[in-house]
Amino acid sequence: MAGWVNAALDGLVREGVDRRALTHGLRGFEAGSAARDSRVDVASVRRLWRRAATLNPDPLLGLKIGAGLPFQASNVITILVAHSATVGASIEMLLRYQQLVSNSGGYRAVREGDTLRLTYVPTPAPVEIHRLQVESVLGTLAARRAVFGATGVRPQRMILMNGAPAPRERYEAFLGLPVTFEARAGVIFAAGDLSRPVPGADPRLLELNAAYAESLLHDQNRSETLCAQVQAVIHRTGFRTASAPAAAAELGLSVRSLQRRLNEAGVSFSLLRDETRMREAMILLTESRLSLAELALRLGYSEESAFSRAVKAWWGAGPRELRRGAESA
Repeated sequence: MAGWVNAALDGLVREGVDRRALTHGLRGFEAGSAARDSRVDVASVRRLWRRAATLNPDPLLGLKIGAGLPFQASNVITILVAHSATVGASIEMLLRYQQLVSNSGGYRAVREGDTLRLTYVPTPAPVEIHRLQVESVLGTLAARRAVFGATGVRPQRMILMNGAPAPRERYEAFLGLPVTFEARAGVIFAAGDLSRPVPGADPRLLELNAAYAESLLHDQNRSETLCAQVQAVIHRTGFRTASAPAAAAELGLSVRSLQRRLNEAGVSFSLLRDETRMREAMILLTESRLSLAELALRLGYSEESAFSRAVKAWWGAGPRELRRGAESA
């Protein structure tokens, strides 16, 4: 996941956005890049794109970043797509392994008559996804260079989210595709293109990399399941009293085994506790009218000031600023 984020970040910098202004204070970023040895928090990446929209008002920014991403940004998926037997098989590979690249959302495929619709569905998170981030994903499928090797296959139509800041014609001129606007973004492919063979596809190379992708997917799902289980225990136990020994006992693990498995997932118990608490804080700040003192107490802080410091350290803005931002959105 860090590979995709860092490639997009490099693209934003090429578009004139200051790297430090983009990443300063964001959880999981070190020296202006996403740390490769830790989980990339969905909310932090979404805040990065919101900053990008403020720092560069170009409405085509997301599409430009997506169209310009290097093939390496998609890691093993690039090889799977390039060496599948047909365009349809390439899309199946994309759908199956997309979470190896990004955990901020993914495509859902629906066959509609003589077309295939890929709709981008964001992952639920305290910070709502920005349209530029969605368009950066769509831009990889609609790039003028064929994404499916030498087939020349491109989408029939691009669907962008409602409320676009630029006229339809501007998007169409950049993409070279018809554009419509709906609640959910996505792309439309002609069903007839799905059976087109991918020139130069190597079945053996596909087999080897599919096995590798399966192992990555298995490890990721195992790690994400464990993290979700630990976070559920933290919620039930309460932020003030949650501890690694208590979580390990509830999950039927020794403390050492829990710590080892969390370390393999790139996290620690304390980080998961903080992440869980700060996500809950964001939800309560933006969706409730509880006072800051009430929020601090609910989230296990003895003083409102400690709560405010923790929120600012995690989100890069204090509780009042986050609440005002949600009210004005």
